Amino acid sequence: MTPSLEAPSNSPSVIAGVIQRLSVSQLKKHKLCPRAWYFAKVLRLPEPSTGAQQVGTEGHAQLEHYLSTGEDVLGAFAKAGAHLLPTPGPDLLVEQPLDGAPPLTAGGIPFTGFIDLVDARNLATDGVLRITDHKFTSNIASNAATPEQLADANTEPGLQMVGYGAWALSQAERFPGVRELELEHLYYQTRGQRLAASVVASVPVEHIAREWRTKVEPQVEAMKTHAQAARASDVPANYGPACTKYGGCPFMAKCLTGENKTMSLRDKLLSKPSESVPTTDAAVDLPAVLPPDAPQPAPVQMAPEVAEQPAPKRRGRPRKAPEPAQATSDLRVLFVDCVPTKHDGPRPESLTGYVDDMHHKVAQAGGVDDVRFAGSDSPLGFGKWRGALAMAARVELPPPGIYTALGVAQSELMQVIVEALEPSFDVVVRGIR
Repeated sequence: MTPSLEAPSNSPSVIAGVIQRLSVSQLKKHKLCPRAWYFAKVLRLPEPSTGAQQVGTEGHAQLEHYLSTGEDVLGAFAKAGAHLLPTPGPDLLVEQPLDGAPPLTAGGIPFTGFIDLVDARNLATDGVLRITDHKFTSNIASNAATPEQLADANTEPGLQMVGYGAWALSQAERFPGVRELELEHLYYQTRGQRLAASVVASVPVEHIAREWRTKVEPQVEAMKTHAQAARASDVPANYGPACTKYGGCPFMAKCLTGENKTMSLRDKLLSKPSESVPTTDAAVDLPAVLPPDAPQPAPVQMAPEVAEQPAPKRRGRPRKAPEPAQATSDLRVLFVDCVPTKHDGPRPESLTGYVDDMHHKVAQAGGVDDVRFAGSDSPLGFGKWRGALAMAARVELPPPGIYTALGVAQSELMQVIVEALEPSFDVVVRGIR
């Protein structure tokens, strides 16, 4: 008998008006960092798309057309994996929606999204159903998941594939007699040599039902709670690798410096909406969370343009234009474990005040008094505070000027800040030890 994945009948009333729908991509985003999910899906802040996403979108479209019609429209990347694909035919389920009848649900919330490929050709004879997700990646050797990860909902790739497997279990009439699921990631390399590889996890249906019930359902309950938070700071943040994954979190500045702070130029650029086509998962990831107090964006006030007046004409020989030069006041200069003996211009300023300010902001965001003593239950624990502090410094550089950093070896905070700031300073002078 296929394990049941039906939710209690009274669940939808608990979430009415808060979370309308979910997607596997939302599960993955929340698993990576709950606060990033809150920014994207509750506050609905825009996220920039990347060139890699565009490559994936085009590749998915080519594969969908090929598997549905048999017409070879595969580009260079997708063609490298043609030998790993099943023979095209109408019996293959291509771009299978999750919100069919019955839809996939967790905690009473319906899911939306699409599965790239469902192959039931071995179902009647072996009781095996294969579910495939196409992955375009720059390097298969370093980025491909393992079979163990595909079967574990506590991992990012496993969370996705277990979700797809849970959908299959909800379709008992459509897939009678299914005993085993083959969860496949089919990788296509986009840099260097044209390569493709298949990674498959074969798991019994009981395993999928258990993973969904014990790992995904509790996560959805946590998402319900996080969706009702009044402020982003009330939602836990996963400082560390999540901040730099996929090219860097677009909400990093807001997360580390406070959501009420005036947006920096970098934050504005990162938050600029893109007109690029989203990836397959994101294409159906509509605004899903409707908080009761969702903020409305205020219109941007633009200063009126002033017409430039032509310069008055001068008699005689025109003056020679001065050569461009960068003003000293626009430079950032850092003296590490040394001080300048002679200087023209403003007096050097100690970096200690800036370090203390950055430390206070990160500690406040992580809910601790001192990041160095963050416990194991803190998002800054296990040394993750170093990455969070470094990113806070890169996001909010000190004003242009001359700074001194003394006693660096005796201060962990100063060490992290100095290493983070060095690439952004115009001049760095280190003392001889």
